Amino acid sequence: MAVGRTILLGLMLLSPVLAIWYDGFSCHSRTTEVCRVKDVTLESERAVQSASFNDIRDPLVIESGKIEHFSRELAKKLHNIIDLTVDRLGIVQIYIRPNLVHLSAVENSIEKLLLDDSDEGGQEYSMLTLHLSHNKLKELPSLDRFVRLMTLAVDNNLLSSIDMGAFGRMKALRVLTLAHNRLLTVSSPATTPIHLVKLGRLSFAGNQLALLDIRTWEFDSLRELNLTGNSMTRIEGNLAQFPALKVLELAGNRWYCEWLMMVHSHQESFRLTLDSDQPGRCRDENMMTSHQHCCNPAGADATGLIDVYGDKWDELKRLAQLLNTLNSTIANGSASVKHVLEAQLKLLNTQMGKLLETQAEHSMELKLMEDGIDRQKEKTGKLEKVLTEKVDKLRQIVDVRWNVTMDMDDAYPDQPFNTTATGTSWPSVAAQNEKMLRNLRELLETTNQQFNMYSTKFYEQNALLKTHSERVTKVQGELDKVRLNGQDILQQLVKLEPTVDLIYKFLKDVREGCIEEF
Repeated sequence: MAVGRTILLGLMLLSPVLAIWYDGFSCHSRTTEVCRVKDVTLESERAVQSASFNDIRDPLVIESGKIEHFSRELAKKLHNIIDLTVDRLGIVQIYIRPNLVHLSAVENSIEKLLLDDSDEGGQEYSMLTLHLSHNKLKELPSLDRFVRLMTLAVDNNLLSSIDMGAFGRMKALRVLTLAHNRLLTVSSPATTPIHLVKLGRLSFAGNQLALLDIRTWEFDSLRELNLTGNSMTRIEGNLAQFPALKVLELAGNRWYCEWLMMVHSHQESFRLTLDSDQPGRCRDENMMTSHQHCCNPAGADATGLIDVYGDKWDELKRLAQLLNTLNSTIANGSASVKHVLEAQLKLLNTQMGKLLETQAEHSMELKLMEDGIDRQKEKTGKLEKVLTEKVDKLRQIVDVRWNVTMDMDDAYPDQPFNTTATGTSWPSVAAQNEKMLRNLRELLETTNQQFNMYSTKFYEQNALLKTHSERVTKVQGELDKVRLNGQDILQQLVKLEPTVDLIYKFLKDVREGCIEEF
């Protein structure tokens, strides 16, 4: 018993030495699919060399400990691991093996990424997801070999500038987040387009950007773009070049009002979902309000506020839609393109026919209205003539009777004033004639009113005819434009057929000869 106690005491005394000489790590739980390792503290190269990992498997999560330098030597000890999580371990430098598929190294102190540069290096990386948020990266290494990468998250680092051309070879990239860095500039090649056809979400939120140039970005699948929390005034380029864009976040910037109005016009045309600034921000920062965002009027030099499209904005949007339709059909071959163009031409011809029918109907209605006005004028003239003749005739009768009355007064001076020799009461007759004249005056006044009313109606009808004539002229102009557009489309179809055939053949060869491996 004393011997056993002595051996146990000796082992206890030697345990620190053995711990330094040999560190073995293994999964602390065998009941779950994820291999979790705790308390991995490797603070020197000697500790790394003496460490061993037994019975570990994918995916591997190192839950706790401290590994300041995740070196190539340590990576070799984990050569069979392709899904690795090393979060919150105080890592300053980390080596990334080419055969890693998933790596999460968030909330460390990573200042530098070490890539494979051996003789057999230069091979393409197998990485699909790379999470490096909440570190101290000031720059990114060359990422040309990460051709299979789908997700790259570098949020909350110290990046001050980024070149979008660095991501040009990542054809499979779907998510790129560079939020909450110190970005002052985002540069792009001046003439070479950047094709990231699968990129769906892009974030520059929480940086210090004042301008973003997207003119060479060809992101056909981009659905979400987050630009919140910068100092941006405008975007150089047209948002219409992102045909799949559905969510645009703009809050917390200092946009120019005119540019913001263009964005809202784009929103109405493409059903874009926009965010909104915090209530009261516009007032607190002495900015104007445009819809739900804060903005500033033109600066001293009005930089970026000139609408180069002017009144051609709607036409440009229509042409952009036609171009998007054409681009989406090129991949299906020349037959599909020809079918679409023929359908569009047929639709234009149908619309032209309908416009011609409408023009003919309007012309018929105008003709009927003109005939009605002419008939009304003729009736009014006849009525005026008849009334004039009746008034003249009545005046003659009154004059004759008045003369007869005066003659009778001279011939029978002894007769009462109101009675002639024949017993006729001329004052009564005069009263009746006066009443008749009054009635005739009322009738004449009513007739004049009706004539004035007809004249007013005539002028209104004449103005309506003029308006219809202008509309017909405008419709005729639109018809001419539609006819010219149809001719242009036919010419473009003839010119595009050889090119589309070549593109289709090229795409077919690529599809038959190249299969992407994941």
